[in-house]
Parts: sequence; C-alpha cells; structure tokens
Amino acid sequence: MKQGFPVMDSDLHVIEVGFDYQPYLEDRYRAQSPKYMGLARTNFPWWTVNGQSIPPWANTPAVVAAQQFLDAPTEAIYGSIRERGFDANSALWAMDQEGIDIGIVFRTFAHMVVSIDDLAPDFAIALCRAYNNWASDYCNTNSRRLKPAAIVSLHDPELAAAEVERAVREKGHVCAVVLPMPVNGRYVHAPECDVLWSTIQRLGIPLTFHGTSGGASRDYVSNRFVGHPNFRTLNHASAFPQELMLAMGAMLVGGVLERFPQLRVGFLEGNCSWLPWWLHRLDDQWHKYGGGEATRLSALPSDYFKRQCFIGTDTDEELLRVVIDEIGDENIVISTDYPHADGPFPNGVAGFLDLPGVSLESKRKILWDNCIRLYGFDGAALLQQAAATA
Repeated sequence: MKQGFPVMDSDLHVIEVGFDYQPYLEDRYRAQSPKYMGLARTNFPWWTVNGQSIPPWANTPAVVAAQQFLDAPTEAIYGSIRERGFDANSALWAMDQEGIDIGIVFRTFAHMVVSIDDLAPDFAIALCRAYNNWASDYCNTNSRRLKPAAIVSLHDPELAAAEVERAVREKGHVCAVVLPMPVNGRYVHAPECDVLWSTIQRLGIPLTFHGTSGGASRDYVSNRFVGHPNFRTLNHASAFPQELMLAMGAMLVGGVLERFPQLRVGFLEGNCSWLPWWLHRLDDQWHKYGGGEATRLSALPSDYFKRQCFIGTDTDEELLRVVIDEIGDENIVISTDYPHADGPFPNGVAGFLDLPGVSLESKRKILWDNCIRLYGFDGAALLQQAAATA
C-alpha cells in the first residue's frame, strides 16, 4: 500500500546475476549452454551463446561510458543490492520501500539470449524453459507477492505454446512474455503463431510484449545505430517504444485480435504517450486501405485496443494526462522498472501519486484495478494474501 492505494507493479524486474543455465537445462542441451561471464564493465551480467556476447554491447567502450554515467548517481542505492545478487529478498525489501503489494517478475537478460535468430528452435525453447524454471524458484521465496512471467520465443510457435502451458500449469507463471521483434522473418501476425495465441487465450492469462535494449536479432529497430555516435542513448530511447508500436500494429491491423477476441494483451515498458497518435494513425490508414486488404477486420484498430489491450506507463510520464484525455484510463497499467538504474526507485510510486493533471481516481485504476484486469486476478484475495506475508 502507498498512501492508502493498493499497488501492483505490472512488470517488476529481476537481474539474472549469476544465472547458470546448466542446472536447469536438460542433459542433451548442456554442452551448448550459455556461459555466464560475470559482471561486465557496464555493471550488467553477460553471457556467451554460440560464440556471441549477450548483451551484444556488454563490453563496448561507448556503452560502458554511458552506462557508468547513468549508474553513478544511484550507486549508493544499488551497490548493496547488487552485492546481494539482486536476490528475491532484496526485491521484496524494495517493494516495501515503494509500497508495492504485488510484483509481476519479468526477465531482464534471458530474453536477449533467445533473440538470436539462428538458434535451433528446440534449443531456444529449452533456454526459455530453463529460465522459466529458475524464475519460478526465485518467486517461490514469497509466491504470494512475487508472480513469475514466462518467456517464450517465436522460433517455433508450437513449441512455445507447449512451454507456456507447462509454465502456467506446473510452475505458477501468470503470463506469457514475447519479444516484439521478428524471429527469422516470422512476425506476430503470421498465421503459424495462432497456435500460441490460442493456447494463451485458452489458459486465461495475458500475452505481454516487452522489449529489450539488448536484442541480437537481425530485424531489430535500433541496429541501424550500431557503430554510430551516441548509440546507447539512441538504442535505449528507440528500441522500447518503436518495437512495441510495430507489434501493436501487427496485432491490431494484422487480424490477431479479430481471431482471438478473448485474448488480453499488454504492451509494457515502452511509454504510453505515443498511443493516441498511433491508434489514430492506424484507424486513418485502415479507412484508406483496409477495404482492399485480404485480412478483414470487423472493427477499427483502436476498437480492438480498447476492448482487449493494456499499455504500461512510467511512474514519471508527464504526458499520461494527455493519454487519459484521449483514450480514457481503463487500459493503462504501471511499472516502477525496479531494479534498473534509469528507474525512479525508491520514489516511483510516491512520484506517480504526485503526478499533476491525473485524478486520484485514475491513479487508483492504474496502480491496481487495471493490473488486476490485465492479469485476471482476484484483487481482494491477492491483497489479503500479500498482507499475510508482508
């Protein structure tokens, strides 16, 4: 609770310091296991996978300098947390500082590993399965307050569907997380992905899209900045919102939500300020071209969004008031982005409650009610359970 408001962080993070894939991989994959290389000079953990560094920029001097500049003001806050390996108990302590009752725990680096296009599909899903098992163990430190989010990749949608089912039924995961960029040219509105969307819809969990600044895929929006001046700023500024915009367009205009009307979809950690313009643009272009398209829609792209989708706002997003004025406050959730150094910890929730131009009623919905609807939870029961273990 914060100032009397219940709070759910729609995508709290874990930093996978020291994560060793070996104990979690099946025997036949262990010879190929990603190798943990420790902390890079960026203060981030890194791995090598099939000879490739993940993140790709882990030891790039220009990124090191930019990251060290970002980290310096918060070293007193994060130094001791880093020494603890960003463990679950430090996350629970941080949630108490912020006033967060429930955190949905998302990966930071594990999805970068499976963003490599050329991974064998069964190996890619095996890596997802290994992380999902590890994340379940992490959240079991306090499963009433920490809820794991299962990662999958689109290397093979049928294998991904099977892994989502396993992760939810056997390991307690509460959503499926997909990277918003293509894998080997396969995008999210490709017909072969329907098996995955069908499974997620049947399980009653949400599909969530969450980008990364360390994608290794060939078709990645910020790759054009690699090797050019000020890469890290341009990479981090563009990758998250632009990849989400394109994935949202594919889901809405590509007919996925027409085919799966009960599928709930979250577009997380890419800001929300661009949303009114993007929905207007998609509607406008559908009016102009849609009558000649092969895949038919029975509603406007913005109608599908309002019916089935949610978008994440940062706690300090000043243009949130404009989004609410344009589309309302029913489809917005929140994240503090803990424990990333560009986030506002430990003052994220307090800062959000002080955000001008947004009513307390809208803030209540964004902090709790909308997150409950996105994840399909029983809010009253969750609060009671969380209070019992806080």
